[in-house]
Formats: sequence, C-alpha cells, structure tokens
Amino acid sequence: MPVSVEAHFKLRRPCENCPFRKQGAIELAPGRLAGIIDGLVTDDCSTFHCHKTVHNEGTGGEWDDEGNYVASGQESMCAGAMVYLEKIGRPTVGMRLGRVFGIYHPDRLLASFDDVIDPTTFSE
Repeated sequence: MPVSVEAHFKLRRPCENCPFRKQGAIELAPGRLAGIIDGLVTDDCSTFHCHKTVHNEGTGGEWDDEGNYVASGQESMCAGAMVYLEKIGRPTVGMRLGRVFGIYHPDRLLASFDDVIDPTTFSE
C-alpha cells in the first residue's frame, strides 16, 4: 500500500485517551511516555503513530514473527505528540517538511494545546 503523507498529518486533536492528554490518558507502563518523548526529541526523523490508526483494520499495519510492527503507510501521526512537540519547539523533520510543502498546518492543532501535557509539568 502506498504511503499517504496527507493521512500522516490528518489528525487535528488528540484521541480521548491519547497518552499525551493531561486528563483521560491511556495508562502506559512506567517510563513509557518519557521514552516516547525522548525518542521523538533525540531522533527528529522519527514519528509516533496514533494508536487508533495502528490498531485499525483499515489503516494499521501488521506484526511480524518477532513482534515488530510493520507500518502500512496509512497510519497518522499522533496529534498529541504533534502538539507536545510544537509546545517545546521541536517538530520532527516530517512536520517541518510538511509545513514547507503545505501538508502539515500546526495552526490546526492550536485548539488542543490546553489538553496536552506541558513540558514543565510533565511527570510520570
């Protein structure tokens, strides 16, 4: 299946149980959210897919025999992750390129800024 860049940036607000939400976030293993954030910040060529597009028959990929996720190319980047990265001024390379090519519009995320964890108050 071909990669859809538009689909990658289509989400405009975090899911109701997005791990980046201040309230109602899905419970993750201790240190997992910090690890996701660290991975996004230290490798700005990476992404973090929305769990609802990963675990979805229409957009999700598959798991190989070793338990590794093989993306379908139809997943979307987590809106909570995008908001968090915009808050700290560290958008990924993909987000920056999307902005240049008119595919990613950070202003569409502004309404969700108050719903997403703040870097100064984040703790697991």
